[in-house]
Amino acid sequence: MINNYKYWGILSCILSSLLWVFSIPPFDFPEAAYIAFVPLLLWLYTKPPPMMIWLVALGTGWISWFFILIWLRHVTWFGTIALSGLLALFFVCWLYLGSYILRHIEKRNILTRAIGFAGLAGTWVVLEWLRSWFLWGFPWAPLSISQWQRPVVLQIAAWTGAYGVSFLLIFFNLCIAQTIRQRIVRRKSALFMGLLSPDLYLGLSALFFCIFVFFSTLPARNNTEVLLTAAVVQPYILPDLKWDVDRSLKNLGILERQTLFVSSLESDIVLWPESATPWPIIGSQQMQMRLERLVDEMNKPILMGNISKDIKSGEWRNGVFLVEPKSGLSEKNYTKRELVPFGEYVPRPFGFIRKVVPLNGSFVPGDNVGLIDLELNLRSICIGSLVCYEDAFPALARQSASKGAKLFFVATNNAWYGEEGGAEQHAAHSVLRAVENRRPVMRAGNGGWSGWIDCYGTIRDVLLDSEGSIYFRGGGTFTIFQYEEWSRKQSYYTRRGDWFIAVSFGFASLALFLILNFSLRE
Repeated sequence: MINNYKYWGILSCILSSLLWVFSIPPFDFPEAAYIAFVPLLLWLYTKPPPMMIWLVALGTGWISWFFILIWLRHVTWFGTIALSGLLALFFVCWLYLGSYILRHIEKRNILTRAIGFAGLAGTWVVLEWLRSWFLWGFPWAPLSISQWQRPVVLQIAAWTGAYGVSFLLIFFNLCIAQTIRQRIVRRKSALFMGLLSPDLYLGLSALFFCIFVFFSTLPARNNTEVLLTAAVVQPYILPDLKWDVDRSLKNLGILERQTLFVSSLESDIVLWPESATPWPIIGSQQMQMRLERLVDEMNKPILMGNISKDIKSGEWRNGVFLVEPKSGLSEKNYTKRELVPFGEYVPRPFGFIRKVVPLNGSFVPGDNVGLIDLELNLRSICIGSLVCYEDAFPALARQSASKGAKLFFVATNNAWYGEEGGAEQHAAHSVLRAVENRRPVMRAGNGGWSGWIDCYGTIRDVLLDSEGSIYFRGGGTFTIFQYEEWSRKQSYYTRRGDWFIAVSFGFASLALFLILNFSLRE
């Protein structure tokens, strides 16, 4: 019997890992997220031993996270393996709790099962939220990013945040698993009998609710206003060459030539990616003067990701800066609030480890939203900036939107991670931020993904080369618009924040209370 548990556990581990990984970008199989955990849940119904559950859960989580983060190996193999193992512990907690709850609700009425399913889905949400605080914060790749190209399902995020989408997917998995379990136990071989499962209807009702939200929130036709036309520069300089001191002038020349090329296209502004120039824009007067001359020559502003250095204190900052014709470098700029541990700074307990970015000293985080007002065509556009993986943090984008940002700009450099899908996986987070706050997002990457997303999460434009790849040196333009109804108001999520976390915790607590009550009665 133990061997049967082992073999079925291994099989369910493999199947769930494959479905989980394939549901996450860059793989184009978002529907896998609706059944990713069904094999494991069905295995739990067989009541395997606690140690077996722990081992299978750890294996599933570790394998899945390793392949989801496989692009990170270009920076560190050890870090990829270790981080995957730590993230797997969250999955262990969820599956272990799942085994406890499912064991007690399987044969009870549909209302009790619905509460149990909501409790497990809520637990998943709470664990995703806790990841945003764990290990200096790593909310990367929530289950909701699997739907980044499915705007129909994403619209509830404008109320619940992206956590609501993750809740829906886990809830649906549980309903499907229970439906299949009932058919197996009751030997319902006829197809129409399976369709009578109340659990299946419960899951479909949740899905249809999302579809209803989508159709009820569709914007009226012809009610858009053009914000700006952006020209994006992708210098695509590899990290080992970007920070090579001997290549600094050559790298700057590449950036300037590409900028002059795209500036000849019809556009209102030029966008540069993260840490665009080899020298800081603040702290190097020669660099600042050179950029201001370039902007005057084009007669177009440049909104750029760049670094600055305080000459007196020696502190470095990574952020977003605006250089305008005639007036030069704007006093308003943005400093990155969430720094990359071991990339931009080394946490104190690990001072013996070297940073990935080869600069003397560590970066200093910003302490405010740093909105930038862009004056174009006799009107002002308030821009909220996010640098690098900051678009994975829902709270950062929400803070900017609540303070008045009308448009998000994400400056990033994914060239560290090769061409295996890390850039697309990163861009999926921007889709969630766009829907949550009903604000368009424009992105500029060193080598891709560059493009823009409208406030309903639809990817409107992506820069591609002649072969259809996002990874190339060059540039292009796209025109960004906003729906008029959202230019005048904020989304419920922007105004109320992560209220759904509390609701999810409430569902989890209620489910546990019921199960404990059942256990005491038994």
